[in-house]
Amino acid sequence: MIGDLWVSILPAILVDKLGPVSFLVIGYMVEKNFVGRIATFSNSLAINLYVFMLVNPSPILIWYANIGIIMGLLAITTYGRQSLSKYFYYLSWAYCSVVVGVIILLTGL
Repeated sequence: MIGDLWVSILPAILVDKLGPVSFLVIGYMVEKNFVGRIATFSNSLAINLYVFMLVNPSPILIWYANIGIIMGLLAITTYGRQSLSKYFYYLSWAYCSVVVGVIILLTGL
C-alpha cells in the first residue's frame, strides 16, 4: 500500500478532474482582488491549448480562445512598460483562473 499512489483509490472521474480543480483553487487564492497580466497571459494560453486538443470545439469556445490569445499577447508585451486601460483589466476577469478553470472543467464532462 505504501508504494501505491493514494489518489488511485479515488474514482477515475475525480482523478481526471484534479488538474482543473487545483487550477480553480490556486487561481481563486491568487486572484481574489486583481487579475494580473501574467495570469491573463498564462490563462489565455491554457484555454487555447485546451481548445486545440478538443476534437470538436464549439464556435463560441473558439471565439473565447481567440480573443484570449489577443488579450494574453497584449498583456505580456506591455508588461512592465506601460499602463493599460481600465477596460482591459475589466475584460481580463473573463480570463481569470476561476473562469478558465470552470470552462475547462465543464466542457471536459
